[in-house]
Amino acid sequence: MLAITKTAGLSGIRGMEVTVEAVAEHGLPAYHVIGLGDTAVKESAERVRGAILNSGFTYPKGRLTVNLSPAWVRKSGSHYDLAIAVAILAAQGLIRQEALVGRAFLGELNLSGEVQGVRGVLPMMCGLNGNMREVYLAQANLREAGLAARDSGTSVIAVQDLRKLIAVLRGEAAKPSTDLRRMWQGVYTTGSRQTLQGAHTVEAHTGNMQMAETSEEDAAQSAELDFADVKGQFAAKEAIVTAVSGGHGILLIGSPGTGKTMLARRIPTILPEMTQAEQLETSMIYSVAGKLDENTPIIRRRPFRELNHTITPAGLLGGGNDPQPGEVSLAHNGILFMDEFLEFGRQKTELLRKPMEEGEIRLLRRGQRYVFPAEFSLVAASNPCPCGYLGDETHPCSCSRTQIDKYRAHLSGPLCERIDMCVEIRRADYEALHAPATGSSAEMRERVLRAREIQKTRFAGSCVRCNAAMHEAQLQEFCMPDEAGKAFLRLAYERYHLSPRRYHKILKLARTIADVRGDAVIGQPHLAGALQYTRFFDERDEA
Repeated sequence: MLAITKTAGLSGIRGMEVTVEAVAEHGLPAYHVIGLGDTAVKESAERVRGAILNSGFTYPKGRLTVNLSPAWVRKSGSHYDLAIAVAILAAQGLIRQEALVGRAFLGELNLSGEVQGVRGVLPMMCGLNGNMREVYLAQANLREAGLAARDSGTSVIAVQDLRKLIAVLRGEAAKPSTDLRRMWQGVYTTGSRQTLQGAHTVEAHTGNMQMAETSEEDAAQSAELDFADVKGQFAAKEAIVTAVSGGHGILLIGSPGTGKTMLARRIPTILPEMTQAEQLETSMIYSVAGKLDENTPIIRRRPFRELNHTITPAGLLGGGNDPQPGEVSLAHNGILFMDEFLEFGRQKTELLRKPMEEGEIRLLRRGQRYVFPAEFSLVAASNPCPCGYLGDETHPCSCSRTQIDKYRAHLSGPLCERIDMCVEIRRADYEALHAPATGSSAEMRERVLRAREIQKTRFAGSCVRCNAAMHEAQLQEFCMPDEAGKAFLRLAYERYHLSPRRYHKILKLARTIADVRGDAVIGQPHLAGALQYTRFFDERDEA
């Protein structure tokens, strides 16, 4: 007898509907799973068998074939267990096929029959396209699944174990009742329906939900760090406001103890809030990576990923037999902070070139292509030389010219072309350390939001969100300087032998400087400021 159930799978962060077919036939005992399943899928045979037997049901004694379609897409993960078990029981006539129509099943089974939570439920729910009337899954995934439920009225139902699920499907027990409103207190507030990426809505069978504003916990975390704690460093703070306003990458160069890391770790306090579409997209990445909090299944604040130089290339970009998002994807819509940047080595830093330019990571594994979003702003910090004191007025540098050149060679020319700004961090003097606090995060964030609002209006109707992401046509439309600016730019282009990419970077950066200052037209002062932020790279080449 043929039985058919529905579940979902993943390709990158894209969810898709998967059909599970099971046929129990007479013959020698055998179990075959087809449809490009990985090791975890093939191992489901023993998990499913143990769960069925320990739940008090019979297991087919003959030949059993399970097909996962579409067959051309590789299936990975243990979340197919529940759908496979239901299909096998239906193939034996223990469940009517009519009872499976409009229902999907997601979850891993242990040998006792308990349903375990899995990663990637959020994009998998989105991939079902609202075609399911009900989706059954583990309690641990209930809130995450409820977030992606559609306005078509899809219900998400948590089940504890296989035995109780089968009782519901056979009409022997009532569906578990879930009060999602009570569960989502502190995560969501009741309100009107909010659209997320088109048809995606925050809805469940208990009512509509919309994402709440920043929680008290988030506000408390933001209050712990403030740019007012950084005494002096006015130029650095101004540069950071510019970088965040336009989505530009920035490199902080300075001696040890000058405040590079301190400045970088306070950048999240001035970042603009994510849109609902950005929240959903970021949450989907974290769901696939298994990093969503069960109690808070939504990423509401822009990510800030701080890396150590010991990270592996796979940890940076993502990968593995079952491809997982790397740090560049986890930083999507946020900040990737790399402290001691030049200590990462050229091999790793060069890996950033593609995602910084294209905004995504493409992986090829076993004939399958996986795409992970990676639109992040790079914030890097580094010493100027191996000893750290090159150019320091109080400590002599002990490095030779050869050592300095070798150290800076970790930062290649092509990568320099993709970093918009470089700021030298000087040691604050005694008077600055004892001066009243100035330049708070609240003040800086207000300036960032004003500049972002200008860009929102400028790029309305396009996919561009900030100045750093402008295309060639938009450069011609929005970044043309006045006559004095054109003359200055021509002189700088010829004197410093700027590449076309650097030339365009300076225009985008000048546009952001003008936005921060509230100026409509780009002039010579804006271009001079933008050029100054790139001078380190020119000096590096001249050294």
